[in-house]
Amino acid sequence: MNKRLQLTLLLVLLTGCYRSINGTVVDADTNAPIEGAVVMVEWTRTHGIGNYSTESYKVAETLSDKDGKFTLPGCYRPFVNDPDLTIYKKGYVTWSSRNIFPSWENRKDFQWRSGNIYKIEIFKSTYSYIDHHGFTTSAINSAIGGPNDKQLFFRTFSEAEEAKFIHELNERDKQRHGGIR
Repeated sequence: MNKRLQLTLLLVLLTGCYRSINGTVVDADTNAPIEGAVVMVEWTRTHGIGNYSTESYKVAETLSDKDGKFTLPGCYRPFVNDPDLTIYKKGYVTWSSRNIFPSWENRKDFQWRSGNIYKIEIFKSTYSYIDHHGFTTSAINSAIGGPNDKQLFFRTFSEAEEAKFIHELNERDKQRHGGIR
């Protein structure tokens, strides 16, 4: 086999192969490490042409330690989509490798590599819990199936945000109806 063909074959086989990584979660303002942040990665596969569907292939979750550090396993499967990384800690804005809250602007600075520092922002009183809930749900539900694989993330997020989300919904409802319920 000639070298060009070998190199091409190697590149095709390595497409979608991601090594395990480690990183650190810190407060965006103070750079202090954040313990107990849920860090989740999901790889998906896309099927079909034109009318296609995406399904979850592999999900891994962990918590950051007292130094904000975490390690996630890799995925050694050719032809999976780039991984989606999502980080959440109660009281903070969800960090997504795809978009930035609250603007939903596409994130352009994410690369799957060890040693990254992920700065998460404290949730501001000017932010909407309803909008944040939609943003977080979008970040972790990018594919068909897989909610059982995301139990740590769902449990942590739901326990921390549900009451605030419901309160804000009720307040919006009262304003729309002139305070009458």
